Amino acid sequence: MQIERLTLKLLAENCYIYHNEKECIVFDPGSDFDYIKSYIEKKNLSVNKILLTHCHFDHVGAVSDLKDYFNTKVFCHKDDIEMLNSANKSAANYGLMPVKIPEIDGFLNDNDIISFNNIDIKVIHTPGHSAGSVCFYSAEDKFLVSGDTLFLESVGRTDFPSGSQSDLENSIINKLYILPDDTMVLPGHGFHTTIKHEKEHNPFIHV
Repeated sequence: MQIERLTLKLLAENCYIYHNEKECIVFDPGSDFDYIKSYIEKKNLSVNKILLTHCHFDHVGAVSDLKDYFNTKVFCHKDDIEMLNSANKSAANYGLMPVKIPEIDGFLNDNDIISFNNIDIKVIHTPGHSAGSVCFYSAEDKFLVSGDTLFLESVGRTDFPSGSQSDLENSIINKLYILPDDTMVLPGHGFHTTIKHEKEHNPFIHV
């Protein structure tokens, strides 16, 4: 199994492709549908499902086209549906073109287990950046797709609608920093890090 990062053009958002030799899960396809599609087709993969860490417009822009093209399903946390439905308003605030609002096929809950290629991916509800933010953790492959909750020596903004600084701190300290130190953190923007590094060096939340 491999997980690979595609950095997209809209707001340098990271989309992750987690795959074996036949199929993949796509995390946060925020824009650049043609680029993501070409990458998947070059690898000769089918799309098992699309998983969203949260529903800010820069994380959902290519979801609808990928869903239709690969005939797959999309999942997010229910607490981000209002945000999803207002994605075009948010994009307009940045002077950007509207995005296609995808249909959601199911909702993710804290501690849900998603099985893929006999590997379990745990859903960790991490409100703070948004009410419905989640992270995806694989104990076997030792990675955490952290969305905009935790970055390399930084954390997600909490001044957007449904954001909460106290919730963010609680999520990181009590849900993410308890993971094994060698867990690779794969954030929604920027470069990867580890739980150990953030516990020791994150200037916003360290232990």
